[in-house]
Amino acid sequence: MKMPYLLFTLLFALTNFPTCSVNMTADEGGDLATVSAYVGSYTRDEGWVNGQGGGVSQIDVLVKTGRILKQRAIADIINASFVVESADERYLYVASELAHDDEPSGFIHVLDIENEYREISKIPTDGKAPCHIEIDNTGNYVITTNYVGGVAKMYRRQVDGTLLPTDKFEVGNALLPGGNSHLHSAQFSPDNRKVAIADLGLDRVWLFHLDAANGKLIPHDQGFIKLAEKAGPRHTTWSADGSFLYVINELNSTVNVIGYDENKSRFTILQTITTLPAGWTGKNTTADLHLHPNGKFLYGSNRGHNSIAGFLVDQKTGLLTANGHEPTRGDAPRNFSLSPNGRFLYAANQNSSTITVFSLNEKSGQLTYTEQKFVTGTPVCIEF
Repeated sequence: MKMPYLLFTLLFALTNFPTCSVNMTADEGGDLATVSAYVGSYTRDEGWVNGQGGGVSQIDVLVKTGRILKQRAIADIINASFVVESADERYLYVASELAHDDEPSGFIHVLDIENEYREISKIPTDGKAPCHIEIDNTGNYVITTNYVGGVAKMYRRQVDGTLLPTDKFEVGNALLPGGNSHLHSAQFSPDNRKVAIADLGLDRVWLFHLDAANGKLIPHDQGFIKLAEKAGPRHTTWSADGSFLYVINELNSTVNVIGYDENKSRFTILQTITTLPAGWTGKNTTADLHLHPNGKFLYGSNRGHNSIAGFLVDQKTGLLTANGHEPTRGDAPRNFSLSPNGRFLYAANQNSSTITVFSLNEKSGQLTYTEQKFVTGTPVCIEF
């Protein structure tokens, strides 16, 4: 989990990913250098998914070739739907997606990495089926979103890694226009001043200012961004300068480009583009969304078409141009991740219990299958 400071700093700056865990061999920076990633998995039969995973595991990957070398078990946590590591690499935060009738709340489990992943805390999320965790850019705050119950919960990270609740956003009945709130993810803006929360059920992206002194979510004057009916916003990602917010919509298989005007403090939908190729008529839902570290490419996953949709990004206007579709060679890519060096993409195929590996051309953005299909039970999250 450790590496030379200068190399880590370089990787961090290039990737803009706050959760990078890197192991280097004696052949430091050479052909045998490895990087590690955490994998979260579903562990039980929920009806809509038959979880076969073991909770949280860790994989080692060759930096040069992208090949997954080995996997080891970390923690047997029920339905570990999302995993994120603290920037100081000392603590691991795991969402346990619980939603049975006799389970009133999901949990965030806090694991002490330096003490063999010993669980030091387990804190309720105040809602069912927590499916995402995000750490702010200072490393001081953690937010989780519950798919059932319309609740996002904010916590302050203590020195010992444990979490102290500081605020809660709850979509009240008065805000439900004949539907149910399904909060699926939250993202802090690059300047750490704004928070966007995707609500798949109400076709909204809720907007907040972050009160960093007190750990509070202050509603933005605009309130929310209203997307197309039955779009189903699931995940978002910001451009590096915070001028654009990209939203992938699960139900209508589109990506929205949303521009932010700093002077007016207003968000405006600039573009809606499909994630599917022309002529596709089969059933599809989208899932994950990631911007390449160089800012030139955007990727989204299709479940049904079972592909990664690629887009070219106009970094001045934020607008997207379709850049092809790469089959994931697996079923239902719920989540995927880019390697810290931006040269490889790893697709977590939930229903086929595989992680497939693709090389990424940093000039064209095109993906190429590396012929590796790594078998692991019901993977639903990969975090470097």
